[in-house]
Amino acid sequence: MDTMTDDERFAAIRARDTRFDGMFFTCVRSTGIFCRPSCPARTPHRAGVEFVPSAAAAVAAGYRACKRCGPTAPPGSPDADPAGSLAGRALRLIDAGALDEDGTVPELARRLAVSERTLHRALVGATGAGALAHARIRRARRAHELVVGSVLPLATIAHASGFGSERQFHDTFSRLFGHAPSVVRERSAAGGARADDGAVVLTAQLAVRHPFDGAGLAAWFAHRAVPGVEEVEGLRWTRAVHLPHGPGVLEVDLGAPDPRPLPLTLRLSDLRDHAAAISLTRRLLDLDADPVGIDEGLGRALPALGPLLVARPGVRLPGTSTLAEALLWAITGQQISTVQARTMLTRATDLLTTPLPPALRTGTVDRLPVDPARAADRVEDWFRGPRARARTLHDAVGEIAGAGLDAAPDIDELRGRLLALRGVGPWTADYVLLRGARAIDVAPARDVALLAAARDLGLAEDHDELQQALATASPWRSYAALHLWQHQAQLRRSSPTSASPARPVPEGQNP
Repeated sequence: MDTMTDDERFAAIRARDTRFDGMFFTCVRSTGIFCRPSCPARTPHRAGVEFVPSAAAAVAAGYRACKRCGPTAPPGSPDADPAGSLAGRALRLIDAGALDEDGTVPELARRLAVSERTLHRALVGATGAGALAHARIRRARRAHELVVGSVLPLATIAHASGFGSERQFHDTFSRLFGHAPSVVRERSAAGGARADDGAVVLTAQLAVRHPFDGAGLAAWFAHRAVPGVEEVEGLRWTRAVHLPHGPGVLEVDLGAPDPRPLPLTLRLSDLRDHAAAISLTRRLLDLDADPVGIDEGLGRALPALGPLLVARPGVRLPGTSTLAEALLWAITGQQISTVQARTMLTRATDLLTTPLPPALRTGTVDRLPVDPARAADRVEDWFRGPRARARTLHDAVGEIAGAGLDAAPDIDELRGRLLALRGVGPWTADYVLLRGARAIDVAPARDVALLAAARDLGLAEDHDELQQALATASPWRSYAALHLWQHQAQLRRSSPTSASPARPVPEGQNP
């Protein structure tokens, strides 16, 4: 909000510019509704609107959601702080259900290692509303998705969405959306279904800022897909995941055209995981990024990337479910190819994973990813490599898996924790942060693939020169790295005998 004037915001809503969806909301005084900047309704008079930084702030001010643009479910606010602001980290935890069921604001503050007052001040300063207001609107948004996208009983939806009672669900829903849940359902074409054995199949639409490089994500995931756990057919990506209350399967069409949302099919063993599954999907696909701002920033800082930005606009960071999973991949893949790393992790999965319940299976996806903690504990049964690296897998992955660090500390703190682990150097730490914590401003040091791509583009001739060049791309260095990795992959496909392997130079053991 602070980077734009109200006149600039009004110009954005007059242009119905989708780039600003989620960055601010328009409150129309005469009708008492609030909208996204891209709302297709007639533009209100300039004097009759006010702007707020979040949907929660609009609801707290007494406005209800517009029925045309669905302002409660836009893409999330893009990153304002590459290290991970307190407000941003709090919102990610709230979105994943930290204040549902028995969750409380004091517990949330403890997870973030701050006082309640500090947390409240950060949220209000960044979004105009406190933690409970954000939790209420997220519950209402989840409930709306289930009301219009399923035939589940409303009492079941109230419980699954995190409401304490059906009355609270009815009152909040009616106030926000202008009609009772039953009326909204009657006017929708609800088509969700419950499988006979208790598994739940639901559909949702994932808001995303375009351009969106779904093809790049599909290629990345396909190259690393462990058989039975992950499948990519064309641009349809399917993956089994661990969720708080049981297993689930995510299925996303990554090829939805601009400006449409991405269709998502969820297969859940427990309906309470609806919110966590959507939150995880958004993080795995980096759906809250600001692609126009990122590409413009990279183009100004690194003109040599110009052809790549034109060829692949809207590149996203391909995530992992947890920090421990990213660390498992990073250490396993040190000094070997991605195919060799995938082979070893497939062996670990064959030995240690759990089959999916039959109702959750789809296509070739029939088992869960290996638990990093179990893989670390049994490393001698599946890892084929240096003994020192096996010890690192056992100790480092085991420690991170049990530390509960996901989403809580900021990026700088996470990097320090990772570098303190024996056998984890700068390359491994930055790769783990990029994929496991969605760190937007890291560039893994001394990476052979990055350097090969940089040389081909005339960007740098050695590792030090490359790091100096990438420093100018801050705070978007992670996206620059993704462009270079993709370019190197293209070079390898076009000239497999001359391209360098995609691996870092040796890191050595940390003291």
